[in-house]
Amino acid sequence: MIETDFDESRRRLHIRYTGFWSTQGAATVLSIFKTVVMQAAAGGPFTLLDDLRDWSAQTGDVVEMNKAFAKFCAHVPIIRNAMAIPQALVRGQVRRTLDENPTCRIFEHFDDAAAWLAEVEPG
Repeated sequence: MIETDFDESRRRLHIRYTGFWSTQGAATVLSIFKTVVMQAAAGGPFTLLDDLRDWSAQTGDVVEMNKAFAKFCAHVPIIRNAMAIPQALVRGQVRRTLDENPTCRIFEHFDDAAAWLAEVEPG
C-alpha cells in the first residue's frame, strides 16, 4: 500500500503508493503518511516525491478521503511536491483531491518529477 524512503542528503521523501485501497486501508495509509512526513519535517524543509506509478484508480470514497493528504501537507515545510502519475484516470482522481498549491505539480513521467525536485535540493 505504501513504501517510504527518506534521502537525508537530498532532503527528499520518496513515497511509493501501490494497489487498490479500501476506506480502512486509506485511513491506515494516511496515518503512516502523517508520521513519516512529520519525521522528515523534524529536520527542516524537504521535497516530497509521490510515486503513483503502481497505484490503482480508487473508489469515490477513497478519493474523497485522500483530500486529507493535501490538507495535511499545507502545514508542513515541503519545498516542492512532485507526483509521478502515468495513468490518466489516476491523474484525474488525484487532481480532484488537491488544493491550489504552487509547490505541488503532477508529472506523467517519474524522471521528470525527480528532475523538478532536484532543481531545489542540496548537492
